Amino acid sequence: MHTLSKDGIELSEKKVVRRTIAITLGIICLILVTVLIGVASFYTSRISSLNSKVSDLTDIVNSEESTVWVNDTTVTQTASNYTSWFFSASYAGYISVNVQSSTTNNTYVRVMYSAKVINYNNTVTVGRSGTAAFPVSVYPFLVFPLPTKPSTNIEIRVGNTNTVGNATETVTITYYY
Repeated sequence: MHTLSKDGIELSEKKVVRRTIAITLGIICLILVTVLIGVASFYTSRISSLNSKVSDLTDIVNSEESTVWVNDTTVTQTASNYTSWFFSASYAGYISVNVQSSTTNNTYVRVMYSAKVINYNNTVTVGRSGTAAFPVSVYPFLVFPLPTKPSTNIEIRVGNTNTVGNATETVTITYYY
């Protein structure tokens, strides 16, 4: 014997329909939870990556990053001569040139570069030992959007003004940005 409901559908058919709807809704919920977990995972890693970049850029803005360009290197020149190093700087900051030791009181450090509108050329006498600091500018200053990453080509010289005799220096050069 079949039991009919008011609308003429058998009660057992309603149970099958309800069971099918429940299974379908369960599958849809599982799919939605899986998608939600995937999206959350993607954005969590993206946010972590962006936070890392923000931290790096904050360090650069505060000149907390540094790169050692020359580390405890010993050079020798003839009288009135110098040794040159060439580097490229991508951020404004400063260069520290530390002459740990020299065989002459006539040791100097010279830094030169051009950053479009700035032509920088400065010399500091450090004698037998000393540290000289030089600013670094990078062009374009605040021109956006940047077509390429700006950089400044820098020449650093350590030399002597001896009229006779060689000079030997031990040098460390660090770029702070």
